[in-house]
Amino acid sequence: MLKALRKLMTLTTTSPIGNSLSNDETPYHQLFEHGMDGMMFTAPDGAILDANPAACRMFERSREEIINAGRAGLMDNSDPRMAVLLAERQRTGRAHGELTARRKNGTLFPVEMSSVIFLDAEGHSRTCLIIRDIGERKTAEHEREQLIGELQDALAKVKSLSGLLPICASCKKIRDEVGKWHVLEIYIRNHTEADFSHGICPDCQKKLYPND
Repeated sequence: MLKALRKLMTLTTTSPIGNSLSNDETPYHQLFEHGMDGMMFTAPDGAILDANPAACRMFERSREEIINAGRAGLMDNSDPRMAVLLAERQRTGRAHGELTARRKNGTLFPVEMSSVIFLDAEGHSRTCLIIRDIGERKTAEHEREQLIGELQDALAKVKSLSGLLPICASCKKIRDEVGKWHVLEIYIRNHTEADFSHGICPDCQKKLYPND
């Protein structure tokens, strides 16, 4: 993405073809106006020079309000990732990562940002930002992690019996791993999620109550 941005900046600022087109016809202008992601032209010091309609919708501000707010007004500067990304961009000329942004009403929301530094036609250092609201993605990830955690908890609570169980041929008690004998119902209740409700089968009923 950053390579494509750099090529686009070169085309629209230095190409004879780009210069021969009117402002509304340049590839940059079409991408800027109709792109689904937020785009901004800024200066490395945080000043905002321009913002596209998608950015205005994302931050719930007009273009003028975004320009007046600057980076300090749009981003959560307490986010420690901000300093890391700015240092990376200063060192390499580009940066990509996740940050916390702020809407007009003060609501914070997560964004994914790509930024590259370039020189404009006058030789001034400028930056191009592409910003994507990833709130829905983060919510889905949180719900998925929560579901996985609940499933893992449920599996941890599931008890099962396997292998050979030593059982008395007479009283039907079961011997555990340390040699103690337990009533069948109690042993199964303690080692599985099953429980018992008692009744009398037809064969036993005939033996116990032959006159009924």
